[in-house]
Amino acid sequence: MGKYHNDQPITGGQNDPDLLNRHGFSNHLSEVLLLKHDDDCLTVSLEGEWGYGKTSVINLVKGALNEKGVAPIIIEYNPWLAGKPESLIQDFLLQFSSQLSINDSSDIALKAAKELVAYSSLFSVAKLVPGAEPWASIVEKVFSRFGNATKKIAELKKLDLLGKKRKVVEAINKIKTPIVVIIDDIDRLTPSETFQVLRLVKAVADFSGTSFLLAFDANYLVSVLNKNSIDNSSEYINKIIQLRVPLPVISERSMNELANIEFNNLGEKKLTELFESDEERLSWIYHCYFKHLISNPRELKRCFNHLRFVLEQVEGEVCFTDLFALSIIATKANNVYKHIKSTPEAYIGKRFSNEGLMMDEQEVIIKSFDDERRALLKSFDKKDSKLISELLGEIFPALDTGGFSHYGVTDSDAAGRVSAAQRLYIAFHYVTPQGFISDKEIMQFIAGEVERAKFLENVLQDDADERFFEMMTHYSSHCKNFSFDVIQSIYDAFLKSDKLIKSLEGNYGFMSRDLYRQMNWLTNKIISENDSKFELVKAIVEKIENAPLSTDILYKIREQFKENNSDEPWVTTDELQELETIIQSISIKALKDRIFIDNHLESHVFFGLRRSSKEKAREFLTSIMKDENGVIRVAEIISNTGSDSSNGPYVKITDSNFSDTIDLVALREKVKAVEISHQKVSVQATLNSIIDGNKYYLRDGVKGDSW
Repeated sequence: MGKYHNDQPITGGQNDPDLLNRHGFSNHLSEVLLLKHDDDCLTVSLEGEWGYGKTSVINLVKGALNEKGVAPIIIEYNPWLAGKPESLIQDFLLQFSSQLSINDSSDIALKAAKELVAYSSLFSVAKLVPGAEPWASIVEKVFSRFGNATKKIAELKKLDLLGKKRKVVEAINKIKTPIVVIIDDIDRLTPSETFQVLRLVKAVADFSGTSFLLAFDANYLVSVLNKNSIDNSSEYINKIIQLRVPLPVISERSMNELANIEFNNLGEKKLTELFESDEERLSWIYHCYFKHLISNPRELKRCFNHLRFVLEQVEGEVCFTDLFALSIIATKANNVYKHIKSTPEAYIGKRFSNEGLMMDEQEVIIKSFDDERRALLKSFDKKDSKLISELLGEIFPALDTGGFSHYGVTDSDAAGRVSAAQRLYIAFHYVTPQGFISDKEIMQFIAGEVERAKFLENVLQDDADERFFEMMTHYSSHCKNFSFDVIQSIYDAFLKSDKLIKSLEGNYGFMSRDLYRQMNWLTNKIISENDSKFELVKAIVEKIENAPLSTDILYKIREQFKENNSDEPWVTTDELQELETIIQSISIKALKDRIFIDNHLESHVFFGLRRSSKEKAREFLTSIMKDENGVIRVAEIISNTGSDSSNGPYVKITDSNFSDTIDLVALREKVKAVEISHQKVSVQATLNSIIDGNKYYLRDGVKGDSW
């Protein structure tokens, strides 16, 4: 069997077992249907709603009949194959004769088949009149065709319908083998066709030794009879059917077993391990909603067909529980599912596209669709409507559905929930939106299953760096043994990138998330979750290319040793001293080699050196001052002392801030000898600040306000 169900009934064989424990029921039903050849005709109904397994039970009944000591002749009639309601009776009799001769090739059976053909030919001229017996319909047809009484009488003699039927009965009696006629899917016919099937069973084919098994949904049959102007529909059915048998109730345990098989068939690996609380939440959704909304095997198979299709395309990018919940909705309330896809703003307050900017708050937007959502649920009964509404509230918490979720999260995106627009987009489009990095891609990046440098190059090209750092923060705990390689690849890709340079040139704002700051935050998170913190930090600090961020790491560690800091220090005091020695050496070399002159990070490295050792920082600047054009080089190194939201990076050199780092008096004297206007703007700003101690912006050299 393929991975997807095609709604085929079970056969009951070894490879297609009876999982609903209906074998005993089916065997008993087969005993009832197995008549003696001279018994009166018996009609039995197998009644149940669509999807509850009527055809599967029929297959089990057929299997049981074939295992009897004297197996009956089984005639299966499929009314779907009939062309028109007007020819349905004739079609049934022809199929009856054909299957009779195939199942029993004896001369007696062949004789009976011929009589059936002759009998069926009478119905070729029939005009079926609602409420009339078939022969009455034929008589009406004859009288309408012939003009005078002589011709009418002659034509009626030719028909002799009852005489033909007697010959069929006599021929069938001689077979001495019981016959079981099975007519399935009556409730899939049109009202007119359904009515004709009931008439043929009662008046046309009630042969002795023959039992009929009719399968249908009783509620549908009653509605059909009502449409055909039959009063007291239930009593009419009882006249035709002598034994009405409902399908056995499907127990909760049986449905659980079917669902468990489907979950296992989705794959060997655990599908709920990637996102927060997913396994516990899956159990909650299953017991509170799935068990009460998905009520029969057909719906269950359709639900898992949908889930498998989506899962094969977006596994690991959306939490499994939300995909499962959406599949429940797609199966039970497809109109609601379509509405979520076409109108996501009604559920999350945002559209998938940027067309038509939505200015209102999320809650206001969602509330404006309350009536529209309620209208979609009106077609369901009260119980299902309430369950569907509360299930929507489980996956879209912003909806006011009256339900309560035990598994809320502070960051729906990090938890893979479809209440985050990107995750909902993936669930419906089966692809990752442009600029959105999937969880699977991040995991591959961390594990080194992709070329990291190329991956990060694409991140920059796609302008997806912000999303990259969000995702890396979600998955930082997975870095572990890959921590250094991951961090180093990020530094190599971003530290000298044009994007980082532009962000460092921009205005500082509290809400801004510049690239450098994101690198810093991610570094701290990866280190904090690593089991060998000192070894990792040392490996980072020893590389000269990492000097700016290395100084930030040591600043973080120093803060951990302060009395009012609750963080557990990443290293010991001896290990910190070792790191301080390394960073001092690395910082001085990086400044001497001008490694960070082009990306505005020289000042960052220098001030990191000064935090580590004011003495080393002073010695270094003093040595630079002695060089030719040393004053210009000092200005380059100390130029960036801060940044604000007015005009970006600025410089402010005051005695209180720099007297312990450089001899400002001597420096000012040297600056006075420089032709300031000949220098680049950022150097001009620094030189002017050295002279007067005021604030100057590096971008344009303009003097700033000192607040």
